[in-house]
Amino acid sequence: MRLTHGSIRWRLSLGAIIAIALALLAADLALSVMFNRQVTRLSYQELEAKSMALVAGFEGDQPPAPPEDVIGGDRRYLQPYSGLYWQIEIDGRTYRSQSLWDTVLPLDAVAPAGGKIQLSEGDGPDSQRLLILDRSIQVGSDRQPVRIAVAVSSALLDEAQDLFDRDLVPALLVLGGLLVLASIVQVGLGMRLFADVHRKVEALQDGRLARLGQDLPLEVRPLASAIDELLDDRDNRIKRARHRATDLAHTLKTPLQAMRGETARLRQTGQVEAANSIDEIADSIRASVDRELGRARIGADGVADPSEVVEKIVAVLRRTARGSEIAISTDVPSDLRVRIDSYDLTEAVGSIAENALRHARSRIRIAAIPQGSRLALKIEDDGPGVPAKQMDEITQRGRFLDSGGSGVGLSLAKEIIEAADGDLILENLSPGFRVTMLLGFGRTTSRPAPSGS
Repeated sequence: MRLTHGSIRWRLSLGAIIAIALALLAADLALSVMFNRQVTRLSYQELEAKSMALVAGFEGDQPPAPPEDVIGGDRRYLQPYSGLYWQIEIDGRTYRSQSLWDTVLPLDAVAPAGGKIQLSEGDGPDSQRLLILDRSIQVGSDRQPVRIAVAVSSALLDEAQDLFDRDLVPALLVLGGLLVLASIVQVGLGMRLFADVHRKVEALQDGRLARLGQDLPLEVRPLASAIDELLDDRDNRIKRARHRATDLAHTLKTPLQAMRGETARLRQTGQVEAANSIDEIADSIRASVDRELGRARIGADGVADPSEVVEKIVAVLRRTARGSEIAISTDVPSDLRVRIDSYDLTEAVGSIAENALRHARSRIRIAAIPQGSRLALKIEDDGPGVPAKQMDEITQRGRFLDSGGSGVGLSLAKEIIEAADGDLILENLSPGFRVTMLLGFGRTTSRPAPSGS
């Protein structure tokens, strides 16, 4: 999945990468410091061991000869400025390793108290920084005081530190990569929660689910509760609005019926023109009332089976006098579902099919064809069609396909389809007329491959 700046996945992944990078930097610093301390500690321990070896090599009050042999035979003690040094002071005489060349170790003027060890740092030959272990002992039968000092250049420790750091960085990079990968996998597993929520929202849109409910992780339940409350409020508002529209429409029907009685009396008195004018106005108002009653019945949710709806409508049409004279054919697969209330689809298809029946010469065809993510439900006849200049007018409020004014009209059919996020398309054929309803598939639909247009 692509990561965009506005996504939670991107933010969590970025946060994890930054946290891992900071943790690895801190780990690199901490491990380097710990390694340095450990190397320094081991160096002093090694210096102490070499100091003890020099002490053990004394014969009477004479230092071991040669001293290098008793401290491991390291040839670097014979190389000038090699970084390894020793120095012995006894009875005013100073013995030192050849590696010191013509210098001496930077020791304190006062030797450590008897038997004690003093650890220090100082500047040695060739500007080297030294770690120095200084101690005093007594040798011989006369307990002659002897000062023994051994030292190592910190450059040798720095070299070990550099080698450790060079090995540490690649290891931390590999570890960082594994941690980043693990964090991405972890974020992906966590984001499955939102995929579950998305599926529930889709089911909500398709009408397969009335509410999200609480069958969700604890962190998402407050959001689901808020959405369900909004849906409850929306449904209540829609119901109240429908009831008000229905009440208003029924309230207006009574005075309209009374007006028709008055126009009948006007005609009896010879005022035909006035009566016709009043009837025209009353018919217009009645058309608006019928239209509002139809609109009030439009549902908001649901999944409909177009095959079942078409089958019922065609069965009714064929039982009419006109339907027995017209050949009605259908081609609507039974495994298709569309996102619209079944009653609304029946209202829209029935209205359009009735108009097609009135204007058809010999045949009507109703077919359903998948088109991408939507279903095209087509109703076509071989009648005269609609004049081009009236094509836009017949879906306007108060307009009908015929002069008789029967049916709910294309305007209501259009509102029903558009309320379900669909489209209504009108086309003149040669000969005939076609109305196409484009409706989104319900998620339970097994969509076949399109077989035509």
